[in-house]
Amino acid sequence: MNKLLSKRSIIALIILVIALSLGIYFETRPRIAPGQKPLTDIQNIETLRTAFNRDTGKTRLIILVSPT
Repeated sequence: MNKLLSKRSIIALIILVIALSLGIYFETRPRIAPGQKPLTDIQNIETLRTAFNRDTGKTRLIILVSPT
């Protein structure tokens, strides 16, 4: 019985270490790629229009996200 309990404890400890390692990795990795500009949160259409027209000749991507 002690061997079984010990084996379960070791497995639980390994799972805990893996979970903590993954958590640390995902929290400390960079949010954007080096050299990439951060995304812009546009609040009104004029800001969108200005940014869109400023980048003529470049690839532009507009993503609309709704909370519902």
